[in-house]
This record gives sequence, C-alpha cells and structure tokens, in this order.
Amino acid sequence: MAPGRDAALRAVAVPADHGPDPGPFDAVLLGSAVYAGRWLEPALAYAARYADALRNRPVWLFSSGPIGARPFPPDEPHDTAALVALTGARGHRVLPGRLDTARLTVGERAMVTAMRAPVGDFRDWAEIAAWARQIAAKVTDATAPSAEATQA
Repeated sequence: MAPGRDAALRAVAVPADHGPDPGPFDAVLLGSAVYAGRWLEPALAYAARYADALRNRPVWLFSSGPIGARPFPPDEPHDTAALVALTGARGHRVLPGRLDTARLTVGERAMVTAMRAPVGDFRDWAEIAAWARQIAAKVTDATAPSAEATQA
C-alpha cells in the first residue's frame, strides 16, 4: 500500500486465524468483517490471545461490513468498545464493505434476502488510503528516534 511505502514502512497482511505473534511488529491493524453486528470469531480470538502484546504497541482496529449507499447498518459493531479496551487500540474505524452472495452459505443468503441487504462492493479505497496515511504518520512519529537519542 503506497501510504506505508511513502513513510518507509513495510506491511504484512496475515489472517487472524494464522495467529501471527504481534511482538515483532511496530504497530498492528486488526480488523474483521462484521456479520449480524459482530466481529468474526478468528479476529476476536486473536485479540483475546494476544491482548497483552497488543496493549504494548500501537494498535488500530477496523470493522468492514456496512453496505449500501447509506451504510447499512449505520451503527458500530457490538464488540467495538470491548475490543478497544482489551487491546488498548488508539482508534477504531468502520469501513464500508462488500457483499458477494456467491461467497455466502445458503443460510447467509437467506438472511441477506430477508434483510433486503444491498449486494455489491461499497469499499471506499480513497478513504482507506487516507486512513492508512494517518496511521503511517503516527507510526513513523512513534518509532522515530528522539532528538536526544540522535545526539547521544
């Protein structure tokens, strides 16, 4: 992603269910798709398993799930406040998502039909890039050596 490269950062995308140790990373962005107002279990389990390590580094959370012209649903996922407290996250962002019925189970398709959820890709890549630039700036500020350290 260009915002990270522009700040001389390197990012690695790893699914939460692979359980990457956050220890070696300067910062962590942890996110999940949101279904029925909740994060997916692999992301919740990751946050719980590595809560101590996450609290000791810059963390930002994102939820991907609202869909439609006016994001649907309009409210925060139910897990947000608890996840922010658990991880010590510096922020949380709800990002519009994508609904592709071909990737859903029969039960999920029935729920989407019953809810009359709009189908399509509602991700806003410009918004995502702007948020990534904000985080990259904060991470580079946090990891840059202080004036005292560079003079020592």
